Amino acid sequence: MPILPTSPASAIPAITTARRVGAIDMARGVALLAMALYHGSWDLTYLGLADFDLFGDPLWLAARTGILGSFLILSGLSLTLAAEGGIDRRRFLRRFALLVLAAGCVSAVSLAMFPDSPIFFGVLHHMAVASLLGLALLRLPWPVLLLLGVAVIAVGETVALPLFDEPWLRWIGLMTFEPESNDYVPLFPWFGGYLFGMALGQLWRPGPAKTSGGAFGRCFAWAGRHSLAVYLLHQPVLFGLLSLLAMGIDADPADVRSFQSSCVATCTASGGEAAHCTATCRCVSDDLNRAGLWSDFVHDRLSPDSARKVDGVIQSCGGR
Repeated sequence: MPILPTSPASAIPAITTARRVGAIDMARGVALLAMALYHGSWDLTYLGLADFDLFGDPLWLAARTGILGSFLILSGLSLTLAAEGGIDRRRFLRRFALLVLAAGCVSAVSLAMFPDSPIFFGVLHHMAVASLLGLALLRLPWPVLLLLGVAVIAVGETVALPLFDEPWLRWIGLMTFEPESNDYVPLFPWFGGYLFGMALGQLWRPGPAKTSGGAFGRCFAWAGRHSLAVYLLHQPVLFGLLSLLAMGIDADPADVRSFQSSCVATCTASGGEAAHCTATCRCVSDDLNRAGLWSDFVHDRLSPDSARKVDGVIQSCGGR
């Protein structure tokens, strides 16, 4: 379940400032909505309810880059604006601790749900590191920050060294292969977007924290002010609701026919009687559908627990 599965799937909290900037809150809220739509599309594809080519279609890849890039730019911008009157160390450390805790929770949950592609350095992990690096670079003038951002992106897109294939260095991003992870946001090239935001923060002088756009504007601004909470909650809610929907939808008749045909052929080739094989295979498809396991079964994404349940269904039907 990506934050930006490829979460994409994504919830970049800003440094809390003494003076809220309405435009930034609203922009972050709009980005959160785009992120939720992307994650919803990933969920639909994973659950077999849609067939979006999220990792091959250039438009989907551009959408992921745009959504994640907007969060990084807004976060770098927020850090620079927050530092104008001096960094409140206590507030910064509290926010940093929340980021680290949230990132740890995301890793733990992803490891339990997707052991083959856990999130080891996703967007929240990136933000924790980026905020510390950003503090160290705050005194650099905007042209240097801009050039440094370009350099980080260029290195991230062109350099790949076996040294960085080591598990403890993969967060840097200069690997020779793409790791199996539902949300991978390494330092290179993504920290470049954060640096762009820091440069922008030195050039832009926002006005008062006014929220325009009526009720929608206030809604987006509210979400932007609570972006970490929205990020942590939106995907479990989306995935849970869509999973219930997938469980309530009958199996695709074409998939059922294909499975039963293959199942009967395998069974009879092993010496089973045709009538018994047909009844057993029909029993398996029916019971898997009733148990809500059919979609995961046909799309080959069974968890260890689900696989045990499928084995139980097969044994039960075979013994009838």
